[in-house]
Amino acid sequence: MRPASSTFAAAARALLALALCTGLAALAWSPQDPRASARQPVRAGTPSGQRLLAPPERDGFTFVVFGDRTTGAPEGLRILEEGVRMTNRLDPDLVLTVGDMVQGYNDGPEWLAQMREYRALMAGLRAPWFPVAGNHDVYGPRRREGGNLELYKEHFAPLYYAFDHGFAHFVCLFSDESLSFDDPARDQNMSAEQLEWLRTDLAATRAEQVFVFLHHPRWTYQGTNWPQVHEVLRADGRVAAVFAGHLHQFRDDGVVDGIRYYTVAMTGGQSGSLHETAAMQHITHVSVRRDGFTTALLSVGGVLADDLVLGSEHDAMRGLLSASWIECAGTASIAAAPGARSELGLRVVNPSDRTVSWKLEARTGQGWSLEPQPAGGELLPGASCDVALACTAPGFDPDGPALEQPEIACTLVYTLRSGLAQPFHRDLRLPLRVEGADAAAALRSDRDRALRLDGKSAVRVQLPDLEGPLTLECWARGETPSGRQALATRTESSAFGLFWCDGERRAPVGHVHVQRRESGGNRGYLSPASVAPWDGGRWRHLALCWDGSTARLFVDGEPVSEARGEGPVTRNALPFFVGADPDGRGRPTSFFRGELDELRVSSTARYASAFTPARRLERDGATVLLLHFDRTFAGLHPDDSGSGAHGWPVGNPELVDVDPPADR
Repeated sequence: MRPASSTFAAAARALLALALCTGLAALAWSPQDPRASARQPVRAGTPSGQRLLAPPERDGFTFVVFGDRTTGAPEGLRILEEGVRMTNRLDPDLVLTVGDMVQGYNDGPEWLAQMREYRALMAGLRAPWFPVAGNHDVYGPRRREGGNLELYKEHFAPLYYAFDHGFAHFVCLFSDESLSFDDPARDQNMSAEQLEWLRTDLAATRAEQVFVFLHHPRWTYQGTNWPQVHEVLRADGRVAAVFAGHLHQFRDDGVVDGIRYYTVAMTGGQSGSLHETAAMQHITHVSVRRDGFTTALLSVGGVLADDLVLGSEHDAMRGLLSASWIECAGTASIAAAPGARSELGLRVVNPSDRTVSWKLEARTGQGWSLEPQPAGGELLPGASCDVALACTAPGFDPDGPALEQPEIACTLVYTLRSGLAQPFHRDLRLPLRVEGADAAAALRSDRDRALRLDGKSAVRVQLPDLEGPLTLECWARGETPSGRQALATRTESSAFGLFWCDGERRAPVGHVHVQRRESGGNRGYLSPASVAPWDGGRWRHLALCWDGSTARLFVDGEPVSEARGEGPVTRNALPFFVGADPDGRGRPTSFFRGELDELRVSSTARYASAFTPARRLERDGATVLLLHFDRTFAGLHPDDSGSGAHGWPVGNPELVDVDPPADR
């Protein structure tokens, strides 16, 4: 992931260029402005062919909105500090946040230290500052009732409140009353008490305009009761705009019933995907007049229009992040003797609503050759392009080092209406058939070994797609988890995986991303998790099963949790990692530290009730991946499923003797 300071500097350079080209025109009043009739001519000192009018006299004020700060690197504090300096130079009447000011999810002393760090920087503001509560600000350690609500109220503000300024009214709402957003349709709803308070508050103010602030952009989530909240705002008739955060990405969702909906990005927070467009470090500057308001996004070196990234463009780019826009047909073969030749086909697909450019570049190791070399071009919306390749492989030593897998560096560029361009990168590793590996996998070893991972190594597998029922199981033991650690996953807002721990959860959890969850009907993860005290120092069998309606987690054969929904499982084009989790570009993250053994993926839900786990797992007709981790073949971890999905080492995974030896 790009460091926050690097992201900030790159965004600043791009945004300065855009501001110089388009920003000034966007801020000027049109000569045909209807208010021109009330303006007086300037007192001219020389003759001129132009008739200039003095500006109109208008009541007004300005305010600034800060985005999320949390999950950012230390560099983010410098970005926040620069945001304070920029705000002081703008001299607004007031400043608001949209929440997530401290990292949170912790106990009092750590929370208090983070609160003081944030408040010390915000104390540099010359204008009054008004906070909004975000999930990081109020959530405590997992399962602690009440979270950090009392600390927040003592050191920041009421959970929801309102005030008048001039002819306007400001409302700060609380979007985390359930202290959860695992399932927005269930958790992200406004309580009847807060909704009634909102009605009463709006009825009590005589302001001419109303601005509303909250943390989660609830209007982007399916199944919540935001339509009821919106109806209260619409019925009042004075609400001009609603501002939210949480996504760490900017989007303008336009005007609905006279109300403008914005999601602001970050002011010091960690940037994920869409670095070059939506994921910007910025402050939001709002100028308010009696006849309306204007909004501009300000980064170092530039002022941006508020339609920089349209909601529809954001949706299209998020789709490109998860879509399989590059595909490979065929398999490259490699044998001990050099010269094996294979025919492959690549297909580039444009699933977006506008023309994109693309480029393919071969990256092959010593002895590999691809003919002809991949190229590039443009694709119209919905179009595709096929590229035929002939692949010639070198030889290998079955007992030698790991093979080099040829890959194609793929880039697709989506250009926004604002002129910014968002590149999407994929490293496509060519499917590889290793002659002899299947036979090696089927041989029973006389040594019982397991995979040892050091917290920076993993095994990569190109797993076949599974949309229907599935089972992911393995044996594992490891250190007490600190932070997020993945056992075997393919998750990236899609697919499925097993985690040793997931953030604040210090116990195993499974994730299955399906089209519809039971509550609210919105797509997302079903996440059955263990809640019992966790002893990771001994071998444990973990199993995640999905039968099309229920996801179940088993620990040592005992069912510990379940979650209901409807499939199919959401697909992605990313690798499956043993001991890590893929990011959006297919690179390993969230590494596991410990030992793994007997990992099996099946195209059926093997378990529905308690069972006795087998210490050595066997292959049958439903097995799509089976890694015994007893031997290597040409540096690979051979797959005993018959699918040829052999594991490729990443870093330095080791095979070690199991102690004590497992029963065979």
